[in-house]
Amino acid sequence: MDNTASPTTLRLGPAPGVVAQVTPARRPLDGDARALLLWLHGGRFTDGSLQTSRERSEWLAEAGADVVALDYPLAPEHPFPAGLSAAFEALQALAAKPVKLTGSVHTALFVAGEEAGGNIAAALALMARDQRAPALAGQLLISPMLDPHLGSASMREGECGGCECLYSKGWKAYLGSTTRADHPYAVPLAASRLAGLAPALVLGVAGHPLNDESRRYATALREHGSAARELTLAALTPAEAIAPIHEFLREAARRALSLPA
Repeated sequence: MDNTASPTTLRLGPAPGVVAQVTPARRPLDGDARALLLWLHGGRFTDGSLQTSRERSEWLAEAGADVVALDYPLAPEHPFPAGLSAAFEALQALAAKPVKLTGSVHTALFVAGEEAGGNIAAALALMARDQRAPALAGQLLISPMLDPHLGSASMREGECGGCECLYSKGWKAYLGSTTRADHPYAVPLAASRLAGLAPALVLGVAGHPLNDESRRYATALREHGSAARELTLAALTPAEAIAPIHEFLREAARRALSLPA
């Protein structure tokens, strides 16, 4: 466990690959168990970068994850499924060499993301189930962006339901065509099959426009038999977020690796 190392850069997926930044875990889980986590930043599908990922990567490292933050392709230049396809290739690359990145044979693989990145992380969990690989220990979704209809009460209360809403613009750029709004990998909340997915921790924030759809997705996962816990935080700060994330990573890694309680 390296508590001082700075992030390093690598490329994932087929050449030339997608640029990613690795932040080593800052605290242990159980024994030599490690959580290797692919992080997808927010930005409403059109914005965000490795630089904007840095703060969240540090939080996740403090929670016990070895974090790989991906600089995935953005819309509108790269609409669905470009960003998702790049992320899945990166996830497969991580699954092929976890020990090289964490130093432990007891490494559990996670996907995680915030807002638009939460959408992609949820879609990755669907793809991993459908293709039966790679095996995921869990999915961490922070205020995931899951409903292009923007009709929830929290969205209206946040005054983000109109045509000038940044979420609306992001969805339009990402989907490109309204026909894609029915694709389960583009809109996981619309998926008809949510069984057999990796356990989920869905974190919302009180007063956030995306809070209602975050809770709806966790409820839908449970209704289909997938393990899911949702938690609404007072604020998205290290003091609020790190403890529940650490507990989720620890327990999910233990189950995935079949380690004793």
